[in-house]
Amino acid sequence: MRANRLDRRPGSSNLAASSLRVVALTLLALGGDGPLGTASVAQGWSTYAVDDSMSQTQARTAQLRWRHALPSRDDGNLLDAAMDVRIVLNVTPWVGKPARVYMVMPALLQSNLAIQWTSSGLLLPGRLASGQRQLVFQGVVPGPRIEDTMRVTVLADARDPVTPQRVNFTFEIEVPGR
Repeated sequence: MRANRLDRRPGSSNLAASSLRVVALTLLALGGDGPLGTASVAQGWSTYAVDDSMSQTQARTAQLRWRHALPSRDDGNLLDAAMDVRIVLNVTPWVGKPARVYMVMPALLQSNLAIQWTSSGLLLPGRLASGQRQLVFQGVVPGPRIEDTMRVTVLADARDPVTPQRVNFTFEIEVPGR
């Protein structure tokens, strides 16, 4: 397998193998692959897209629901939906190398969505909003695949309209050298 560097230029086409699609008030997990290119990162480190095409959701849909039955000042306007996602990252090219793996959420037209997750194993828990990336693994890549189950929750502010849109989260790996 040849590793492709990630293209972060505006207008580039980077699609995730593990994708989330929010359709009105429904969360639907999908799969797919896409073209990759090059990017620069921290001095001496290179970033690559990670193949997560073997990742799967445990359930195909989950309805966004009110987080609390009664409104509150803190988060009474939040809707959420949760599902389990089996993450399988193909990291074969980087076995035995020090690395940092990130989960990435691209900038969205509707920025009131956020994703948070917990994990049951190797990957770190975290939270992402539109246009952010979050560290999910740091250390020596232990084998050809990094596998874990994440409990992914999509959060939306009900004060803003929830419109249908695709939310593709992807994974990137940073390794020293070129």
